[in-house]
Parts: sequence; structure tokens; C-alpha cells
Amino acid sequence: REKLKQYIPEEALPYYLETNKETELEFPVLQYPTKVKSLNLTKTPTFEGKLKGIKGQYLIFEDNTVFNVRGSEGYYVGLTIS
Repeated sequence: REKLKQYIPEEALPYYLETNKETELEFPVLQYPTKVKSLNLTKTPTFEGKLKGIKGQYLIFEDNTVFNVRGSEGYYVGLTIS
């Protein structure tokens, strides 16, 4: 873990965790979308919506938009929770 730390970009170091503690989130999906709209950050760099559920690597929003977190590796994503 310490050997890999040297390869983390300077701007990402504030997010580096010294411990390997895992955080588990439970966010039940009450209703799955019938027709999915994928969120593509290249085509839609700004998105706003109400989170309705999490299934694996997918964030599901109330307008049936689905965001694939792992599919967006390399992007800087800022979230605002209200």
C-alpha cells in the first residue's frame, strides 16, 4: 500500500486513506426503471437528479437515468447532497 502511494497524483492525495477500512452502504431500490437512460459524462458533463437507488456499481435516479460508476473511471465527479 505504501509502495503504491508514490504513484498517486498530487491532486488525488487528499483522498488517500491510510487504513483499509471498508464502508458499506445500503440503499434499497424500491422500483427499477422500465427503460434505462445511461448517463454519459462526455455527452452530459453536468447532471442533476434525485437518487432513488443503488444496485452494484449503478446509481439509479428518479428519471430512469442510470450512472455506471465503474464505467466512468478517470473522470473527476463532484456530488452535492441536499
